Amino acid sequence: SRVDDRFEDERWRQYPSPEAAGFSEDALEPAFQAAAEAGSVAVMAVHRGRVLFAWGDIDRELELHSVRKSIYSVMAGIAAVEGLIDLDATVTELGIDDLQGLTAQERQARFVDLIAARSGVYHPSAYSPKDMDKGLPARGSHPPGSYFYYNNWDFNVAASILEQAAGGDLYEAFQRWIADPLGMQDWTPADGYRAYEPLTSRWPAHTFRMSTRDLARFGLLIEQQGRWNGQQIVPENWVERSTKRVSEFESGCGYGYMWWVYPAGCLPADRYPAASQYDIVMARGTGGQALFIIPAADLVVVHRGDTDQGAGVSGGTIWGMLETILAARNAASASGVVPVAVQPRPFLGREPYTPPRLSEVSAADAVDLMGRYEFAPGVHGQVFAFQDHAYIQVPGEGEAQLFRLEDGRLTVVVEPGVRITTQRDAAGEVAGLLVRVRGNEIRAKKVE
Repeated sequence: SRVDDRFEDERWRQYPSPEAAGFSEDALEPAFQAAAEAGSVAVMAVHRGRVLFAWGDIDRELELHSVRKSIYSVMAGIAAVEGLIDLDATVTELGIDDLQGLTAQERQARFVDLIAARSGVYHPSAYSPKDMDKGLPARGSHPPGSYFYYNNWDFNVAASILEQAAGGDLYEAFQRWIADPLGMQDWTPADGYRAYEPLTSRWPAHTFRMSTRDLARFGLLIEQQGRWNGQQIVPENWVERSTKRVSEFESGCGYGYMWWVYPAGCLPADRYPAASQYDIVMARGTGGQALFIIPAADLVVVHRGDTDQGAGVSGGTIWGMLETILAARNAASASGVVPVAVQPRPFLGREPYTPPRLSEVSAADAVDLMGRYEFAPGVHGQVFAFQDHAYIQVPGEGEAQLFRLEDGRLTVVVEPGVRITTQRDAAGEVAGLLVRVRGNEIRAKKVE
């Protein structure tokens, strides 16, 4: 049984030593060194409701990337029990269509198919990585519910349906339903951002920024079968249902309702002798965002990579850390342990990160930028208005809302490091753009 699911003054408490929790401090050291060498922002482990260790900047908020999808899953379970959504309702019954129009077959996809990534709808989607789009099946190739394909259209639409069901703001609902009851220390609704690509799809990606310590709370909620401080925050049967395989892969690992599922034995035992013995539920995202939930070990582990600065940590490195952590367990937790305040161990030699100060660019403030641009012979993009904001479309890169930096250049928030410089002619009129993205420079001439 767990120690408890309560937190003094709503703050985490830590074991005085790993040994007090039944773990070897020396055996954990290689995981710390691996995280330091890989450039991890933070790693945090929670055992039986208390912090086993905290490394790095556990209070720094970072983009969750696809970890956000597991948040949607939990919110779906709450919305269903509250009678706000019918999990078996079709997208047509829920008022969903898209720019290219859905076919009669696609309109039969149910909400539950969306959250299982089995909708059979392969319409282009916002905030979709190139590798996801590259393998996108042909429209109409699979009936709803019959085939797994990890597709952002499913997830974007599911979040938008949840937003409508919750009264019009997904982030306010997350605050009420989850963040407030769990006592999240850093998250606010302002940490959510709707990433639209309005020329591609009607439905945005609802992105989240969250600290490591708040994500650990979310993981502990699931590890405790949806209970927190004696209250059932998420229906227990939904936690069980959503974290079971709906799709099973050749290895025996699988995917549930927006959770990756690793039953004991599906991981290669020669590579992961400790981890392969456990049932593991995982939320994962680009660049090393990872949340592991291992109920039989009473353990939650969170890892964060620094995608704010265009860096990340490989999945193999993160799984290696988890293997080391699990293998470091050598005894039962000591009884009568008095917890202490959390004492994060820093990664030395790191420069502190200062986020850029951004301001939204309204459509009215960008009138002179609006129009078509030629990025290569016969290849055009544009700057356009959407919902009273300025957006840019760059061929091969997609669409994104524009923000202004303090130095006057433009950027976007969905791709780190992008810098857009306006080029003007002798009369002061906009003549073109210089776009720097991932170390490349792309010049575009304004043509109309």
